[in-house]
Amino acid sequence: MSIFPKRTIPGKTVTIHWNFNTSHLNGAHLFPLVKIGVKDPKGNITMLFKEHVIAFPDQKESKEEAPQKLKYLNKNIPLLVLADYLEGPCKREKLVEILTNIQSGRHYYFTYDIPNDAPLGKYSLISEVHNNGNIKYSKTRLDDHFWVEKISLVNVIAKENEKTAIICNHSEEPTPVKIVRCSIDVNGHMETQMEAFEMNPKDSKSISISEEKAFLLYNEEREIVALTEEFPTYLIKNHEIISISKKNGMDCLIEKEGDGAYWLSPETKDLWDKADGLLNKHSLSEKEKDVLQEMEKQGLIKETNL
Repeated sequence: MSIFPKRTIPGKTVTIHWNFNTSHLNGAHLFPLVKIGVKDPKGNITMLFKEHVIAFPDQKESKEEAPQKLKYLNKNIPLLVLADYLEGPCKREKLVEILTNIQSGRHYYFTYDIPNDAPLGKYSLISEVHNNGNIKYSKTRLDDHFWVEKISLVNVIAKENEKTAIICNHSEEPTPVKIVRCSIDVNGHMETQMEAFEMNPKDSKSISISEEKAFLLYNEEREIVALTEEFPTYLIKNHEIISISKKNGMDCLIEKEGDGAYWLSPETKDLWDKADGLLNKHSLSEKEKDVLQEMEKQGLIKETNL
């Protein structure tokens, strides 16, 4: 079985792939009861599939020479499924067998919706094939699991010229995180320093922050937490709008669809240039906030939260 992604957060959806391979059958069909489900960290089970699945014996190979006939319909296997078989000790041992059976197998895909209030931690997959009182389990069952995570910023402590961010791992499982520290010079050039480590279950950690911007990335780097600002509401320009600089020094914005066009004054041009996605709304002056209000009405600048 394969799970995508292996790490997620509450409110998201996980896709589960199951391969039913019966190419070994000889002289008899098989019609077992198949159960596919998910067990959460509290032991609650959600069944995704519970049906009888029929399989027919493979055809006998003729000893006489004959034109090659197709035995299977083409299977459009996602590259992520193939790549997943290359990971983990269990899967490397069975790699040749699994890849050989991919074309002859029957592939099923299930989705599991994770509630917003779902428990954090390790979720295990259930894969059972019941036949004549016997149960056959997944060959990859040692790797058939995924994690639901949550890392949050608890507090930002400022002392003299230094800041300390207190972060917390709310899960009862170890969680990998990455710290990105950003330094920006007077010319707007950004330099970054990165550090990756694993947070222990239910652990809190102090992160020293001296840079102007710092962020925590987790959940395979899909989730980002701002560490240097308690109110991380940022401004970003509308990238669906075309920006044109005229030879006379005037700048204008043109909508890709429609006839809308906007000439930029020095004040609006300054805010447009600064709205790079990391400009904190709370850092604006009162005059800039008035300019922002008008640009937001026109859909030129939007708010975003990390």
